[in-house]
Amino acid sequence: MKKFFFQVLTSFMGAWLAIVLAGVVAVILVIAMFTSMMSGEVAGFTKNSALQITLEGSLEERANSVELGLSDLLRGNGEKVQTVEDLVAAIGEAKTNEKVKCIYLDCRGIAGAPASLHAVREALVDFKTSKKKIFAYADSYTGSDYFLASVADEIVLNPAGEIQLHGIGGVNLFLKDFFDKVGVEFQAVRVGKGKAAVEPYTCSEMSDVARQQSMALYDTLWLGMRQEMSSKERGITPALIDTLINRDILSCRPASFILDKKLVTSLQYRHQFEDKVAEYCGQKDGLEHVVTPSQLLAVTDSPMNSYTADNQVAVLYACGGIDTGGMGGGGINSPDLVDEILSLADNDKVKALVLRVNSPGGSAYGSEQIWEALEVFKKTGKPFVVSMGDYAASGGYYISAGAQRIFADQFTITGSIGIYGLIPNISGLLGKLGINPQMVATNPDALFPTLMYPLSDKQYAAMQSMVENGYSLFVKRCAEGRHMTVAKIEEIADGRPLAATVAKSYGLVDEIGSLQKAIDYAASTAKLKKWKAVSYPNAAGAFAEMLKQFNQESAALELLTGTNPQRMMESAREIVQSFSGRHSLHAAMPTIIFSY
Repeated sequence: MKKFFFQVLTSFMGAWLAIVLAGVVAVILVIAMFTSMMSGEVAGFTKNSALQITLEGSLEERANSVELGLSDLLRGNGEKVQTVEDLVAAIGEAKTNEKVKCIYLDCRGIAGAPASLHAVREALVDFKTSKKKIFAYADSYTGSDYFLASVADEIVLNPAGEIQLHGIGGVNLFLKDFFDKVGVEFQAVRVGKGKAAVEPYTCSEMSDVARQQSMALYDTLWLGMRQEMSSKERGITPALIDTLINRDILSCRPASFILDKKLVTSLQYRHQFEDKVAEYCGQKDGLEHVVTPSQLLAVTDSPMNSYTADNQVAVLYACGGIDTGGMGGGGINSPDLVDEILSLADNDKVKALVLRVNSPGGSAYGSEQIWEALEVFKKTGKPFVVSMGDYAASGGYYISAGAQRIFADQFTITGSIGIYGLIPNISGLLGKLGINPQMVATNPDALFPTLMYPLSDKQYAAMQSMVENGYSLFVKRCAEGRHMTVAKIEEIADGRPLAATVAKSYGLVDEIGSLQKAIDYAASTAKLKKWKAVSYPNAAGAFAEMLKQFNQESAALELLTGTNPQRMMESAREIVQSFSGRHSLHAAMPTIIFSY
């Protein structure tokens, strides 16, 4: 028995020792990686190098620590995180960096919303004013690839390749019939006929209103994308693009057809193309000297991280669903964003604020808290400007409305001023499972709302009244911020998502322009002669956020294994609360899935 306990103790100590050693090794590797990134040395980055931008994966507004875990860092996968912030900064640096001779767009299937793609495209257009060339290559171009590649001086396709250009479309799944089968009903309360976010849960098919507003939105965006991809030099008109898609089903045509229509400038295999780029750069032994965006930014001083600088224009990123950040989804956690706004208000080094909004909305309550914090910031007298990314809709517009000036990309989706609530009723499902809930309470509505019973008429009316009160406050905030009457806002609200160009015609947006234009306007309004644009939240907190994620994962494991019944009950209570009270009201736009 003594020997048995000794063996158990030895095994236990061995396991813990292995864990500790693994942790030490991991920390050393992470430190080494960051040290190498900051060392200012990149192998192969010499005079006449090419900035190679590999367009693959999803294109996000800004890197989120949750998206880049420790396992990714240790595997060296950091370069796969594609962000508008980094790509635009790297392209801007390449424009003036004497070591960079050209840009090589390696198109492998980037996925992103139109406004994000357009921000990168605008940076590429600006790069060309340096008289340096852009080369694009793909084995097969997707629509989003081609949208970026079309700006290149030479657009090259593999002789066996194709172009997957279809136009813009999207598919939403309508789930009502499925939920009917399993015995779940979604009870909806909303304000705004165009507030179609509830329809997938309450309807078997898309309403005429939702279809019309989606079609109008897609038509506006596609009109802009066709115009951008057209080329007078190659005789590519917007109308021709549609003809090739509709008449010829372009995606099924061979590379020779694509070359004949001048959508590409030549057909080459990859090694032939790279030899050509190497020759342009003056590299004699093939394309050896290339630098990636992250490497280029690592060896240059990034003004966006100058947190100790005086005369800052703070660029505060508000990305994702509002009040989803606390669930590890990388969204906007309203308490955290409120704290950040108030901190910037008190920061004497910060002279102006540009809120970069890329949010489809979310919690109406969270949106109000962020709006109020921004009002506190405005009382300091510092300029407050909004720059809209892919989305600044519903709650995303709520937090934008009070800005001194609103800038949006021409492909931004905004508006969608409306509020809704969804209360599930699972009584049918419980009946199918043979579960019969029995309520005992001192008052008839003591458990309201509960998932286990349908809403009564009185409860339904109470929920509708709450939604209407929330909508009235939303409209009031928009009217005050835009210096319009409530009646005028209600005319253009109704829950409809709008393209930025349409929103501008209504007065919801002041100017179509990039983030840089918003920054320049904020600096000018603050009367700054010398200033630096600095990104917030501080990226230095990324590692701490990653450790926080590990703690959350540990808690999740504890929950799943059932080792903490108290935590399980608390989580169940939080789920029910998410469908009730102030947090159940959503200022969110309908889900839009882009397919190019």
